[in-house]
Amino acid sequence: MKKVFVMMVVVILSMVIFGGKIEEIQKRGVLLIGQDPAYAPFYGVNTKGERIGYEVELAKMMADVLGVKVKFVITNWDGIIPALLADKFDFILAGMTITPERALKVNFTTSYYETGQIIFYNSDKYPNGLTENDLKKMGNKAKIAVQLGTTGEFAARKFFPEAKILTFETVDAAAYQIITKKADAMVFDELYYGSISKKYPAIKTTENLLNKEKLGIAVKKENIDLLLWLNTFIECVKTDGTLDQLKQKWMIEYDWGE
Repeated sequence: MKKVFVMMVVVILSMVIFGGKIEEIQKRGVLLIGQDPAYAPFYGVNTKGERIGYEVELAKMMADVLGVKVKFVITNWDGIIPALLADKFDFILAGMTITPERALKVNFTTSYYETGQIIFYNSDKYPNGLTENDLKKMGNKAKIAVQLGTTGEFAARKFFPEAKILTFETVDAAAYQIITKKADAMVFDELYYGSISKKYPAIKTTENLLNKEKLGIAVKKENIDLLLWLNTFIECVKTDGTLDQLKQKWMIEYDWGE
């Protein structure tokens, strides 16, 4: 009953207090959300071709409250903010780290998840392990794979300025470089380990994070009504335990290796 009451409050806020972008979405009947192809456990596609994951289910909850359907607009990561600014979708819900640089172009909601960048490596190639210091000692001989335009790329360039940084359009393409031993390491969000390690047990991570980051939803600067509504929604699903349930389901229980 408590959850139903909270959601009813959100409905009332969206329909009575807010206008503008919220009203446009409700009249259209479809919530358009920008994501890149895959980033498990936040989003991906199952064997039936269905889009699934933590953020996919969260987006469907948002759409239900708004009384609309949801559609995911798939965009390459390096072009996802320009696509938002060009009105290709309503907002970005795609595991995006809140940064001052990005905030010059878009507004971010309050954070709904905290993560950090970490080093991934192939234990078959490095049976004794691989550390941050090991990579630094390699200098320009180190090859580090990253997804283009991500904070993983920014962290790799910051912490390993002498290394050769190999950029790829998707995280899976970057991960393939360490799977096939073409790269020494990959720098990406720590939570990706849960999905890739089930598919490829030889893939390991270092013990310590390179940094810590908070994830938020990116909204166009002028869409203040949508930003306020999303902040309200996030606070509701935080306090009623929904985000904890999604984490348990998609990041702990679900087998992304299937």
